[in-house]
Amino acid sequence: MTTTNDHDRAMTWAALLGKWTEFAQSALALPDDDEGGRLKEAVPAIITLQAVTHACAELGQLEPDERALGADKAEMLLHKNAAELNRIWSGEPMPEAIIEIVEDVQLALRAATQGGWEWVVIEEAIITPHPNEILEAMVASGFEGDLFLPTPGVPIFQHAPAAFVRGVEPGSELGAMVFELIPAFLEGVGEPGPVPIARQVYRQFDFSKGGPVRDLVQPMDATLTPGQPLLIPAILAGVVQPISLPIPGTEHQKPLPVEFGASE
Repeated sequence: MTTTNDHDRAMTWAALLGKWTEFAQSALALPDDDEGGRLKEAVPAIITLQAVTHACAELGQLEPDERALGADKAEMLLHKNAAELNRIWSGEPMPEAIIEIVEDVQLALRAATQGGWEWVVIEEAIITPHPNEILEAMVASGFEGDLFLPTPGVPIFQHAPAAFVRGVEPGSELGAMVFELIPAFLEGVGEPGPVPIARQVYRQFDFSKGGPVRDLVQPMDATLTPGQPLLIPAILAGVVQPISLPIPGTEHQKPLPVEFGASE
């Protein structure tokens, strides 16, 4: 049975195919000078990279095994065609538009493989208990993705990310359950938003001033950031991770400024 989403995807790909065909035909009219010749030669790589960019947006709709294979294929095509473009413009500055096409694929692949959904604190602070019950409920329902939650008993302050989940879409039956459980557990967070990669909150200390001085938000793949990470892996690839019980006294932390790293 063909669904509305299937029909919409077919229409989108048909429209893209039309644009790529038009682009390829227009490239034939380019002059055969150095730059025109390079653009003509680059047409297959450009079209392939644009196709990969759009395909990455649909990886989340695949089963986990198929998603991994699709991501590997996308990465292979990215490296192959980026190398081809580098060869074509070897010794010459690559046009900015071509560089942007490569960067678009990199961002799309990153979002498809590392992206997910994030909840941000909207109250002055939230403090969560041990998440054992929510974790058991999610895994028992078939959740096979990743989930990051606050360290039990430790305050997370306003504007900081409080949770991140990937491997499930809100439109699915499982997703509806997951996207209901997480904010109910956290309390004091806003609506979830899509992000290209999980973010971490680092509580940074200055012991000359007597303790913590700020919370710094950085992408989890950022270079080594000093401080105590406040979000912990609660579920990884569908497996519940060991989580310690709250440490008495940590809930009394006074509010700290939440700042964002240069990469944010």
